[in-house]
Amino acid sequence: MAGPAILSPHGRNHGRLVAASAIPRLPRASDNYPLLGFRDIYATVGVIGLRIGERARDLAGQPARIRGYMAPPVADRDNFFVLTRSPVIACPFCDPGASWPDDVVLACLEGDSEFVDPAQPIEVVGELEIGAKPDPRTGATRLVRLTNAWWHPLDS
Repeated sequence: MAGPAILSPHGRNHGRLVAASAIPRLPRASDNYPLLGFRDIYATVGVIGLRIGERARDLAGQPARIRGYMAPPVADRDNFFVLTRSPVIACPFCDPGASWPDDVVLACLEGDSEFVDPAQPIEVVGELEIGAKPDPRTGATRLVRLTNAWWHPLDS
């Protein structure tokens, strides 16, 4: 249930965000899934391109957890979002001068979700998919995806 608009610590209103405390914690069983860091996922980022790390390749097709930040959402509620290593202040769809970082993970959720402030750290649990392919729901082509995903905020 959406509450009043929340301004991010950056002073930007990213639509109708909900307070992190309103999002339920994931089931404790999800704590048993491997936790991947962005360094595990992307072994190299930069002028030589993106290269997937060995640990991430080994876990492809299995449930995994990834911590990061929810990029500013396009809508108040949706069934996907972009997970980033660091907070992203502006949505590239909303601000023509902004762009996504290269090393992102597309989180394809099991159902529609409300969203929290992009500066709020979160954990996403889902099945890890690797390989560039377009997502049929979003139309976005991403190298790494978590499908059938759920998320919760972490303590800041």
